[in-house]
Amino acid sequence: MAHYRRTALDLSTRLELATMMLISPPQRPWGWVTKMARQYGISRPLLYRWRDSAQQALEAALAPQKPGPKPHQETLSVDRDFIRYAVTVLALHKGSVRDIQRALALLFGVRRSVGFISQILQASGQRAQAHQAQYAFPLPVLGEADEIFQGGRPWLTVVDGRAFLVLQLAPAQARDATTWGLVLLDLQEQGVQFHDLASDGARGILAGVREAGLAVPLRPDLFHLLRNAHRVSQTLERQAYRAIHQAERARRAAREARAPKRRRGRPLKVTVPLPQAEAQEQQAIARYDAWTWLLKEVRQALEPLTPEGRLQSAAQARETLETAIELMEGLGHKAVTAFAHHLKAHLDELVAPLAWVEVQLAPWRERVDAATQAFIGWAWQHREALEVDIQRDFPPALQPLAETFWQVMGRFHRASSLAEALHSWLRPYFHIHRGLPTWLRPLLQLLWNHHRFQRGKRAGHAPLELAGVEQVPSLAEALAGVSGAQAPVAL
Repeated sequence: MAHYRRTALDLSTRLELATMMLISPPQRPWGWVTKMARQYGISRPLLYRWRDSAQQALEAALAPQKPGPKPHQETLSVDRDFIRYAVTVLALHKGSVRDIQRALALLFGVRRSVGFISQILQASGQRAQAHQAQYAFPLPVLGEADEIFQGGRPWLTVVDGRAFLVLQLAPAQARDATTWGLVLLDLQEQGVQFHDLASDGARGILAGVREAGLAVPLRPDLFHLLRNAHRVSQTLERQAYRAIHQAERARRAAREARAPKRRRGRPLKVTVPLPQAEAQEQQAIARYDAWTWLLKEVRQALEPLTPEGRLQSAAQARETLETAIELMEGLGHKAVTAFAHHLKAHLDELVAPLAWVEVQLAPWRERVDAATQAFIGWAWQHREALEVDIQRDFPPALQPLAETFWQVMGRFHRASSLAEALHSWLRPYFHIHRGLPTWLRPLLQLLWNHHRFQRGKRAGHAPLELAGVEQVPSLAEALAGVSGAQAPVAL
């Protein structure tokens, strides 16, 4: 309760006086207003103002209302803390400093200068940087390293492939071995333990791993490999349709030439005779079909499990890949041959994750028969669609085996696609700010690491939680803390 300047006139006394003032003079003692004014040292007009205020409050409370439930109403206090919080939040929703200035004026009627907003953002960025440095990550990290460029300047990013946690996001003058080596060493000093590291094969990243002495397996990025294969598929498909169109045109020209009556207009011209066009058509279709089949076999050979749920053999996968490479080279197409040579150059690295799974599950496979192995593998393949829960859906005797299998397959890692997805999320901020200001980079990292995924296998969890960090504050609490607000702002 607020404290009044006159301690003798507390709330209950004021209510009593206002209630008495509402009583009409015949029922109220004569001279009562003058007596109360002298007793409490106040003026008579003040007592009459209290009467009018009480009358208005009673009329508003007792006036006829529209029947039914009343709409929920909330009040918002736009104080200094709220303004700092609003500036920090608006900066993360793809707005420039002047956009934030306009939003404050339109939403809250608050007008602040560009310099004032910039000072808040600078301070918030510094606090966000300190906030990120306090976390230690107990679980091994499935590293994904990649580079994004803005204005010719590289930005080095490192992401955890398990938790989708942003570990590194910073600009650099170069992307050579020394720069990447220092980045990896800094992460190790912060307590990051790499289980492996996947990249697109950039020379700077590979040299940086050697420069830092990072004794972890290097995984070639399967995402880029499949993207290159998709481009080859598009090329072969276009060539097949072009050959089909050319052969159909040659057939039409041949039919017109044999017709007893020529159609009106110029004769249909063809660039190649019909036999050659049909031969090219058959060759292009056969090449595309063969490529599609070989690519499907390559893709299946790189999977850790067969469609039936059985563990993929590394030796069998190598044999399948070698055969597919030989057949691809025999197709006689430049793009297909280049893809086959790329597969051959990275054959050992592509098979290495499968060999690692075999080694990790070797003791596990000795304890269960082939049918049980296939059942556990099939359940893992369909765990999301069937919402499989080990404790609920497996018998007690199989629960330890299933948990072991789940843990090993959870560390199966061979792509840097999450780093590419992060770059897609960052790209609009690069365009708006023509780069990333020094204050925005730590704020974006904080936003990503504290936000909760809405769907997929990580739904309902924040990246920091998935990385094993305990007692992670919510995104609203984290933003309120770095914005300088005294307490989290509840909206």
